[in-house]
Formats: sequence, C-alpha cells, structure tokens
Amino acid sequence: MASDFRQGIKAALPIVLGYLPVGMAYGVLARAAGLSTFETGAMSLIVFAGASQFIAVGMLSSGIAAIPIILTTLAVNSRHLLMSSAIAPFFKGLSLKKVVVLASQLTDESFAMAMADTSKIAGRPNYQIGLQMTAWLAWFTGSLVGALFGSVIDSASFGIPFAMTALFICLLVIQLRSRIHLLVAVASGILALSLKGVLPNNLFIVAAAIIAPIFGLLLTQKRAIPVSPAELEVEN
Repeated sequence: MASDFRQGIKAALPIVLGYLPVGMAYGVLARAAGLSTFETGAMSLIVFAGASQFIAVGMLSSGIAAIPIILTTLAVNSRHLLMSSAIAPFFKGLSLKKVVVLASQLTDESFAMAMADTSKIAGRPNYQIGLQMTAWLAWFTGSLVGALFGSVIDSASFGIPFAMTALFICLLVIQLRSRIHLLVAVASGILALSLKGVLPNNLFIVAAAIIAPIFGLLLTQKRAIPVSPAELEVEN
C-alpha cells in the first residue's frame, strides 16, 4: 500500500507542474479581490476547486454578494457528480474515511490522469490518494506563494487571468488520443456554446458534459470510428 501511495505521488508530477503557476495566479487574483493571505490559502485547502476559486474571486472583485457566489460555485462544481460516478467503480468496498478523502480531493486533472490509464487505479485507492494529495499540496503551495507576492504583482499583467483557461486547454489536448476523442470534444464545445444562453448558472457546462459522452458512446457502439490508436493500426 505504501508503494502504491509513493507511485501516486510520482504520477502527480505533471499536475504539480501545472498547479504551481496556476495556483500562484489564483493567489495574486485573490489578493487583488481583497482576500487576506490566510483567506486565500484557506480557500485552497478547504474548497480545492480551481475553476470555482477563480470564479469566486472574480465575483468578489465585482462586489457580488455571498449567496450568488456560493450558488454559482456549486453549479460549476456539479460536474464532480459525473467525475466521481465515473471513477467510483474502480474503488469498491472502501472505508468511509478513504471515500471522503478521494471525493474531497478529486479534481479535473487528477480525474483525467486516472481515467487515462485505469489499470493503474483499479483496486489501488492509495495510488489515487497519493496522486490527489500531492496535487492538493501543490495547489495550496502555489496559492500561498501567489498571495504572499500578490501585492507587488499587477494582476492584469503576464496573462494571469488566462492561467486557468490555459490549464484546461492543456488538459484537453493531452486527452485527444484518437478521432473519437476529438469529435466528442468538438461536440461538447458546440453544445456548451449553444446552451450558454439557455441554461443559467453555468449549467450549460454540466449539460454538455452529459450529452457529449453519450454521442461518443453511440459512435463507439456503432463502430463507425476507431476508438483508439491501436484500432487505427489494426485497420491499416
């Protein structure tokens, strides 16, 4: 089990390299929004949801009240219902303590890493815990550094507001391993843009995240498009 945990820590290195600079960007923006260094760090430790934290500090900067901020971040984080449901079958029979740890520290990036090669996580909760805890500490460290130096950095410079978007773009690109992944990604983007003006509170993101994979599943079942690079080689 200790070996699994250490392997999870090593596997988290790509996430750490992304979280440190993006966490710093969040820290800078949080200080600019009026949060103290303690509040900035505490949000990263307790909330640990990068997209929601960026949204929250942006809304704070605009003077929006607490209740709308809470409701908006809950809507954005509702995508975790989909991610946790997808990853849960690989961790059956766990104690409540481990379930809480896995659930509270699951992020888009750790989920993507896990699902990219499920053979590494199947029946190995300590591997995933090691990965997620390392990512959590990296995010907190980056946030704290950004908060400490936030007062001397212009939050509008160096592309800081774009940092989280850049991280998600990188996350998407590394997942595009075949044509079906590309088609699902494009379909998801089109759906999200189409539903943006229809659904409130960023629910268009959740709707697109549900509908686009169904589209991918239908394509897979019909075998209309090769699913993986291996299948492409076989066909060729």
